[in-house]
Amino acid sequence: MNVGLVTLGCTKNQVDSEMILGVFKTQGFNIVNQVEEADIIVVNTCGFIESAKEEAIDTILEMADYKEVGNCKVLIVTGCLAKRYKKQIIESMPEVDLVIGVDEYNNLPEILSNFFSQKKAFNQYKFNQKLDFNNRVISSTYPLAYIRISDGCDNKCSYCAIPLIRGAFKSRQMEDILKEVEDLAKKGIKEFCIISQDTSKYGLDIYGELKLAELLQKMSKIEGVKWIRILYMYLFETTDELIEEIAKNDKVCSYFDIPIQHLNDKMLKDMNRHDTKEIIYDRIKRIRELVPDAILRTTCIVGFPGETKEQFEELIDGIKELQFDRLGAFTYSREEDTASYDFENQIDEELKEKRLKKLFDVQKKISLEKNKSRLGKEYEVIVEDISENEEFFVCRSMLEAPDVDGRIYIKIDDESASKIIVGDYTQVKIIDYNDYDLFAKII
Repeated sequence: MNVGLVTLGCTKNQVDSEMILGVFKTQGFNIVNQVEEADIIVVNTCGFIESAKEEAIDTILEMADYKEVGNCKVLIVTGCLAKRYKKQIIESMPEVDLVIGVDEYNNLPEILSNFFSQKKAFNQYKFNQKLDFNNRVISSTYPLAYIRISDGCDNKCSYCAIPLIRGAFKSRQMEDILKEVEDLAKKGIKEFCIISQDTSKYGLDIYGELKLAELLQKMSKIEGVKWIRILYMYLFETTDELIEEIAKNDKVCSYFDIPIQHLNDKMLKDMNRHDTKEIIYDRIKRIRELVPDAILRTTCIVGFPGETKEQFEELIDGIKELQFDRLGAFTYSREEDTASYDFENQIDEELKEKRLKKLFDVQKKISLEKNKSRLGKEYEVIVEDISENEEFFVCRSMLEAPDVDGRIYIKIDDESASKIIVGDYTQVKIIDYNDYDLFAKII
C-alpha cells in the first residue's frame, strides 16, 4: 500500500510529518511523492492564522478529489487544525476518514490500528511504532535536516494560538537530541537547523537553566556536522553566553532569527511580548559587537488592535535604524480563544494591507543595499537544486536559511560550473545582486 503526505505550515510540522511517515514505513507501507498514486493520503495541517486555516481546508478538499480521480481509499487529517477544530472537521467534511490532533500523537499506533482493523483492505496492519525522532523519513533537501529541540510555548503572546494547540513548553533531553544528530550525521546529513516555538528557552524547564549554548557546543563536536543554524530566538533570552558561543563556534552559522513583532512599547505590552524596545536595541547592539558578520532576520506584525499611525511609524523608523538583513511581516490575524480576539479598536483590513506594503517597501531598499555590500565577497555554498527554468544552480551559504531567505544563483552554462552537481559544496564569488537574491560564479 502507498502513503502520500502533504505538509502545511511550519518546519515544526514538517518534523511531525517525517515521524508520521516513519510510523507508516516501519509498518511496510511505501512512501510516495505523487498523491495520485497514494492509497492513503495524510494532510498535516496548520491552524495558526486565518490564511493557514483556509489553505488547510482547501488542501483537504483537493486531496479528497483523489478518491474519485486517484487511488485514495483513506484520507487522514492530522496537525494543528485537527487539534483546534476536530469536531467541526468530522461534522462538516464527510470526505475525511480520520482526524488526529497533535495532542493524540502519543497514541498514534493504537488510533491507526483500531481504524485500519475496520477497513477490509487494511486490516492486516497492526501498528506498534510510536512517533520517534530517530525514525524519521527526512523530507528536507539533502543534506539538511531540522532538529526540533522542544515543543509548546509558555510565552502566551496575546495574538497567538500556539499554546492552545501545542500546550506548555517542553524541552527534549539533551542526550536524545545529540543521539538524533549523530544518527543523521552518519546517514550523510551535514546541515542542522535547530527549531522550536521558543528555541532560546531550551533546557530551562528540565535543567533549571538555559542550555542552548551548551547544546551547540556538544552538537558541533559530532563527526559529520558541518553547519548548525538556530531559528526563532527571543531576544530577552539571547544571553551573552549564547552570543559568544555563536561567535566562536565555526560550525554555528552567524545567523540570528529574532522575531521582534513591533518596536513600540505599548504595542509590545498589548501583544504580551517579554521584549521591550530597550531590550531589542540592547541585544541587537550586543550581537553586532560580538558577531560583526551576523545576519539578522526578524518578523513583524502590522495592524494589531489599537495600533495608531504614530505607533506604526515608530516601527518603520526602527526598521530603518536597525537595518535587519531579512524581514518577514504579517497583518494581524484575529484568532478565536486568544486574548487579543476581544481587544477593542480592531484595525480595518485595507489599512493593515497598506501598512504591510509600506513596511515591505522600506525593507526592500534595505535588502538591496545589504546585497550590494556582498558584491565581490566569497562564500562556501551548498548546491541545493536546479531552478525551474533549468538555467541556474540554486545555492545557499551559511548566511541564508532554507525556505525563508533569498538564494545564490550560479549559471549552469558557466564553464566554471561544469563539474558541480546538486548536493555539492563549492566556493563562489558574488558577481551580481537584486532585491533579495545574489548571483555568483565558481572560484
